[in-house]
Amino acid sequence: MDLKAVTLGFARFARTLAVPLSGALALMALATGLTAAPGGDIAVIYPQVREPFAALYRDYVSGISRVAPEGIDQYAVNGQGREQLAAAVGQSSPAVFIALGNKSVRLADEVRAGKPLVAVVTDRKYEARLAGGILLKPSADVYLANLFDIHAGVDHVYLVYNPAYDQDMVDEAARILAARKVRFSAIPAGNIREAAAGYQQLLREARSYSAIWLPPDNGFVDSSLLATLLDVAWEKKLIVFSSNPLFVKHGAAFAVYPDNQRVGSTLGRIALRARAGERTPLEPLKDVRLAVNERTVNHLGIDLSPAVRRRIELMLPGR
Repeated sequence: MDLKAVTLGFARFARTLAVPLSGALALMALATGLTAAPGGDIAVIYPQVREPFAALYRDYVSGISRVAPEGIDQYAVNGQGREQLAAAVGQSSPAVFIALGNKSVRLADEVRAGKPLVAVVTDRKYEARLAGGILLKPSADVYLANLFDIHAGVDHVYLVYNPAYDQDMVDEAARILAARKVRFSAIPAGNIREAAAGYQQLLREARSYSAIWLPPDNGFVDSSLLATLLDVAWEKKLIVFSSNPLFVKHGAAFAVYPDNQRVGSTLGRIALRARAGERTPLEPLKDVRLAVNERTVNHLGIDLSPAVRRRIELMLPGR
């Protein structure tokens, strides 16, 4: 698996999301930039982009296809393909639409003619338009279940977060950790300066086998701060975890990241329920893979259980 492709795709999903062409479907490339395969019950819409993003999301359509017995139509659309998409969709008349990415939601919403729309997106701003879908952000229980599977002895979790993006996740984490009688220091920060101060505070306070949780895509952790965090964590034996496998390459203990084919299958099941008239809120990301830094967990003296080892998709040496 290409670690760079995995990391780029998760971090930039909203800007450049694509699912490549499926070998099981006969597709035709039009001069307008619209790619389609008419005849299915579900229309899947995504941007037309180049590698590595096209390769990264190959499994989304494969996963959707597994749970779509009537078949799917794929529409890879460039910026000028809206009229051609509307014409193609009008001819095939799908029963439900799936949009892959924020930009695709806007495009699908324009051509769906009242049919239900589900999507995988990076934020909730389009939720009112959707009959359901997946928020591409792991829930707190996914992070914390993996943390305690890897080291059950964690007694304090630290987190610097942006309340504008992560308050729901922090509230959920507080409930989970309180039930486990684990201390939780969640430090709010509205900008990089406040975040830097928060990280300085937690690095002073944290004791061995405390955990530092780096939330996704808040823009607070640049390369310099990451290096500092990981250096101090190494010295103090702190467990750093996130949703970015690249952090694991540099020395974080572990990360969870999307399992694209399983996400596609979950999205397909949501689409089938939407076709039947069911409307549901966006679901947090549950279909994840696990990346672990072997050198770091060895340094921490953590003996990974056989069950955890079986779930590891990326075992990285790091540092």
